[in-house]
Amino acid sequence: MGESKDRSKRIKKLWQIVDTELDGMLITSPENVRYLSGFSGTEGTMVLTRSEGFFLTDGRYTTQARQQVKDFTVITFKEKWKEIGRIIKKLKIKSLGFESRNLTVAFLHDLEKEAPSITLKHYAEALDALRAVKDAEEIRILRKAALIASESLQEVIPLIKPGVREIDIATELEYHMRKKGGDAIAFQTIVASGYCSALPHGVASKKKIKKGEFVIVDYGVVYQGYSSDETCTFMVGKPTKKQKRIYETVKKAHDLAIEAVQHGKPLKEVDDAARSYIEKMGYKTYFSHGTGHGIGLSVHEPPVVSFRAKGRIKRGMVFTVEPGVYLPRWGGVRIEDTVVVKSSGYELITVTDKSLKPIGL
Repeated sequence: MGESKDRSKRIKKLWQIVDTELDGMLITSPENVRYLSGFSGTEGTMVLTRSEGFFLTDGRYTTQARQQVKDFTVITFKEKWKEIGRIIKKLKIKSLGFESRNLTVAFLHDLEKEAPSITLKHYAEALDALRAVKDAEEIRILRKAALIASESLQEVIPLIKPGVREIDIATELEYHMRKKGGDAIAFQTIVASGYCSALPHGVASKKKIKKGEFVIVDYGVVYQGYSSDETCTFMVGKPTKKQKRIYETVKKAHDLAIEAVQHGKPLKEVDDAARSYIEKMGYKTYFSHGTGHGIGLSVHEPPVVSFRAKGRIKRGMVFTVEPGVYLPRWGGVRIEDTVVVKSSGYELITVTDKSLKPIGL
């Protein structure tokens, strides 16, 4: 009953976002299909009106769809666009919205052939708001995902020492995340040491960790469809003055950005808090990405937390705060936590200690 009620609220939210004169909505992205229907497979499409809903899948997922999708008519198709066209005609839909970030031009051409008289309207930015604010159940799942990941990292920290390959750290971490209940890794695990840590999205390689290097570990797990995201930077051995200064700069920027998280404030202020401090410390040109991003059914989803960010922070938003400083051919530091916006302040759901503590000695 609770899940059905949540889905109903989400469908209502969808119709509040789109134009009032729209007759129907075509939902095709796996994330929005799961959000609105509960279906976790890879082949699902929804055709919705304000009073009816149809869920389309192929023969591989018919049984799964009937188990998971409770509030819509489940249809097994042979040719998807023809089935959509049939529903459009049956429901006398004159105007149909679709997810332009997800649908291919070829599919649209097929659909237009099947329903030539229909008016199609694309939605991109407007639909970005659909999943930006999480409900209580989503936050519960995200909290659990973050805990699985953080506890898994604790198992692996003792392995981060001179002579161990980056790829071996990543493999062990991914193993523990699955063992502790994760469904999959959220993205390719990053373990980047020494000069490789200067690459914001460097991959775990066969490079061996050396004493005196930073090691960035950026990792996440999928749990019940929702992703976690956290980054820790470790110091193997005793830090130099330069390493300590850069780490403390990023940590302070991280802390200032998190302190700026408050319901009702402009999202841009979170980025401003981190970026202005890094600039003040002389590393402006070495912070090359946004301060954060929303996380949920997708690893990167609204809201965007950057100097281009629009809109305001809202209670129930869940996003990362991850400033960094990267010096080419030398190394870098990134510190990332995931925050839930509360009525007053925030909650950190990533729990790994981010203080600078030498390891691997």
